[in-house]
Amino acid sequence: MSKERIGFVGVGLMGHGMAKNIVEKGYGLTVLGHRNRAPVEDLVKRGAKEAKSARELAEASDIVFICVTGSPQVEAIVRGGLKDGLKKGSIVVDCSTADPVSTMALAGELASVTLVDAPLSRTPKEA
Repeated sequence: MSKERIGFVGVGLMGHGMAKNIVEKGYGLTVLGHRNRAPVEDLVKRGAKEAKSARELAEASDIVFICVTGSPQVEAIVRGGLKDGLKKGSIVVDCSTADPVSTMALAGELASVTLVDAPLSRTPKEA
């Protein structure tokens, strides 16, 4: 059985540690870079691939983790191409601190996939 292909948006303080654990366990990992290049370059050195867009990341993934600041950023990512690249049956895990109203609206827009609301807590060490 092949391992799921994982996509990760938001590889900053919290997301980098999570993404590093995923790629080091042998999962195919695709990341979407942002301003801070150091975490992206570290993950690429460990075997991850970098997508040029949210849609490209979604097309390359079975499961997508989103680990950004909050609902406005999650909405921008989902509506900015991620939902266009998701396949039926994909899983999107939102680790952001999100507004429940926004999360419910996005769940409606992503009806053909599973959206999991899984906000993080504590510190980057635990992530």
